[in-house]
Amino acid sequence: MVHAALAIKNTDQLPSFIVDVTRIEGVVTYKTLDSTAGFVRYQNDGGIEYIFVRGLYRRQGIAKRLLQEVEQLTSCKPYPLPPISPLGAKLFGT
Repeated sequence: MVHAALAIKNTDQLPSFIVDVTRIEGVVTYKTLDSTAGFVRYQNDGGIEYIFVRGLYRRQGIAKRLLQEVEQLTSCKPYPLPPISPLGAKLFGT
């Protein structure tokens, strides 16, 4: 199911290298012209199963923006599901 009807706020604030955003049930993907910049897999209650940002695009707010999208789509604050990596723990402040 595509979330095409959902109005996602602040997509204009994405970096210019993001040329496509795909939102399907449980996954949001940010794409560049030739690769995936990042994606998040989530549950309906905001549980984050997996979040990934390609190394080239890290430290530019992509992961935080993906989590904001999850919060808007689920109306729940995102939280990490175990196991959590050291980078994931840092992202979530755990």
